[in-house]
Amino acid sequence: MKKLLTLLLVLLPFAIQADFDTKDTIYVDLLTSKNLQEVKLGAKALHHSLPENVQLWDLAAFTLWSMNQNGDKEDDEFDDTISWLAKAIGESQNARYRTLLTEQNSNEASRKVKKYFKSAIRNLTKEDLPQFRAQEFNLEAINVINATTTPTLKKFDQIAQGDSLDSVIEKLGKPDGVGQYIRSYRRPFIGRQTFQNLRLSYINLGSMELKYEKTHWIVDLKSKQTSVDISDIAPEYRDLLSRLVSNDVTQIRTAAREAIKLPLTDTATLDHVAQYIWDNQQTEDSDFADSLAWLCKVLSKSQNGRYKEMLSTLAQKPLHSKITRYAANTAKALNGTQPFFTPKVMIKASKSSSTTNL
Repeated sequence: MKKLLTLLLVLLPFAIQADFDTKDTIYVDLLTSKNLQEVKLGAKALHHSLPENVQLWDLAAFTLWSMNQNGDKEDDEFDDTISWLAKAIGESQNARYRTLLTEQNSNEASRKVKKYFKSAIRNLTKEDLPQFRAQEFNLEAINVINATTTPTLKKFDQIAQGDSLDSVIEKLGKPDGVGQYIRSYRRPFIGRQTFQNLRLSYINLGSMELKYEKTHWIVDLKSKQTSVDISDIAPEYRDLLSRLVSNDVTQIRTAAREAIKLPLTDTATLDHVAQYIWDNQQTEDSDFADSLAWLCKVLSKSQNGRYKEMLSTLAQKPLHSKITRYAANTAKALNGTQPFFTPKVMIKASKSSSTTNL
């Protein structure tokens, strides 16, 4: 398989602009992410699946070069991410990356990173090929083939545990959001283990977590977004909001941390978050209550005083202690600003809200 891949990569002229299909664009989104953990996941995906599109490998090489040129080398994820990029490129066996890897290796200070660079260089074939030049790589030359599949709730519901990534794409087309999904499990005699899997999000439908098993990505878990239409939200916030108002408690907490780090200040998006908290305030499930508490922190971090009155009201109600405690604390951090947020619908009972196990 590796020999065939190397031959295909060599036969594809660099000057030809490659088209990126839906599956390719998932890798592109990961490799061009500002989150180094997602870049690392993209490198792992290339390493495992060995795609035939030469420009995906060129993008990985460009990402590696860019990290060394402009990246934050003090970031805790830097060394691990660039090591995985080198490892993935080495797995391609394409000799066109020899000069790049050799030059970047000479600039590395980390012994760990040097080890992976040297191993990658050894894996490349000895062929004399025109070398990849990062300075000439053009991100704008990436041509994405337009999706012809329209995702629907019916198709989304048909996705089952064990379905392949190819099957998901065939049914739903290009996802609206791509990233990593971090999930931790506590296992007997082993302790807590953390897994970094692939996340695909479809606006107004939900998200799914895919794990890599043997030779391909397969669906492991699926979560649904609230039924409220969020199409009117600014495009840059839709994916984040879809995860903030899902029924997956782990995903909500992860998305909340992203929103707090930004911080999220878009009022239309925050109104949906506030509405979600209000609609689910009567939950008796401790994990879900914890997720709602995280959403209270999202509202507080925005410094938008329009949510103070709602949070203060929740703090006075006989709800789960996590909700009332965080509602009270976050309300105190805000200065009231009119017009105050007013919930639109009646409270709905919610005994629990957790990941849908397919």
